Amino acid sequence: MLDALLELAARFLVEFLFYTALYGVGWIMLKAITLGRYPPSRPHKHNEELVALFPVATLFVGLTLVFS
Repeated sequence: MLDALLELAARFLVEFLFYTALYGVGWIMLKAITLGRYPPSRPHKHNEELVALFPVATLFVGLTLVFS
């Protein structure tokens, strides 16, 4: 029972971090890079996972360039 609660709490924390913090940062980054063309406003469909993963990918590429 405790394992299920811990798994639920961890999943909630990861999804909260992924879809709020990372999505917000990715949204700002992509708006700046694409000069406001992507991602579109909320009513239009777009790939939310791509927007949220963009800052993570940028971090990995930056760290690779710094340490290589």
